Amino acid sequence: MSSVTLRHFTEADIPLRSGLLLESRFQANLTDAAAITGDDALDANQRHCIAKEHHTKQIYTLCGPREQVVGFAWITSIDWRAQVCEISYGILPRYRGLYGAAAITAAHTYIRLELNMQVTINQVLEHNTMMHSAEGLAAQRQVRTRYDSYTVGEWRAASYWSETEEDVRAHLRQAEERRRRIADRIRTMTRPAS
Repeated sequence: MSSVTLRHFTEADIPLRSGLLLESRFQANLTDAAAITGDDALDANQRHCIAKEHHTKQIYTLCGPREQVVGFAWITSIDWRAQVCEISYGILPRYRGLYGAAAITAAHTYIRLELNMQVTINQVLEHNTMMHSAEGLAAQRQVRTRYDSYTVGEWRAASYWSETEEDVRAHLRQAEERRRRIADRIRTMTRPAS
């Protein structure tokens, strides 16, 4: 898997993130608020977040192995006392297939290990199958809101679920077991007949 690291979002990152916020697939799959916000206000909102909103919202820059920016992650609805937050991410279009899964893993790992968040709230608009299949969303979903968001001229349903540290460990065990079964099957198929 490709290596992705996080660093704090800086003013130098604003133009790249603003471009992502204005990208059509991002707007359809997350929010189109940037489409109705002027460029100056969009930049000012991000500068304000950097300077004054760290207690409720934090933005991080996701970097690939050559320190290139591959996307952004941000946490909102932060409850420091309860150690709960909502996490969102957007991967730049040219890096989505290559770094998407690694970026999500890096963001979740960072907020658990560095920020000590014990529970994350996940929200995915149901038509957004860039990182989740429709079946996977339905299986993970704990709450469904039919008219959750209005993006690109349509009401969108959303799936929500919380994820604890134990949930993360269970997913990792399941993924490892799946890899082991596949490896065993491949070894069985490639053994010479005796």
